Amino acid sequence: MRGTCVLMALFGILHAGPLLAQGARGELAAPACDGDIANVRLTEISPTGTMAGYLKALDAHRAWYRAHGFTNNEIFATRVMVPEPGTNTLKYSDTQVLAFHIRPPYMPGSTGHDAAWDAFHQLYRENSIIKTSYNICMPKTR
Repeated sequence: MRGTCVLMALFGILHAGPLLAQGARGELAAPACDGDIANVRLTEISPTGTMAGYLKALDAHRAWYRAHGFTNNEIFATRVMVPEPGTNTLKYSDTQVLAFHIRPPYMPGSTGHDAAWDAFHQLYRENSIIKTSYNICMPKTR
C-alpha cells in the first residue's frame, strides 16, 4: 500500500501546479481535494547527520502530534531508490528520503509549539536538509 502511495504522490508532485492559495487572514487555504492533503518532502541526510538521527526526529515528530491529541494524520518516510554504479540494478539511497505528512492538522501561527516541538525540529536540523517540499492532493489512503 505504501508503495502505491509513494508512486501516486510522485505522480502528483510531477503534475501538480501551485496547490495553495492565500486565505483572507493570511493563512494558506487548500483548494478542493477529493483525496488527502499531504506535505511531501525530499530530504537529504546532511554530511554531519545520520539516517538513524533523521528517523529518530521523524518518530519524535509523530509522537508530538499523538501526545497533543492529533490522531488522524500519518507521518512516515521512505528511502529513495537510486542506480547502483556499474550495475543494472537499483539500491536504497543512504542519503535521500521522501517524507510524507498525510492529513497534517492546521496549526495557526505557533500554536502548540513547546519544548518537545523544538526538540524534534532540532533533531531534523542536526541530521537533514530539506531539498524540496510540496503540498499535494493524493488519493485517499483509507
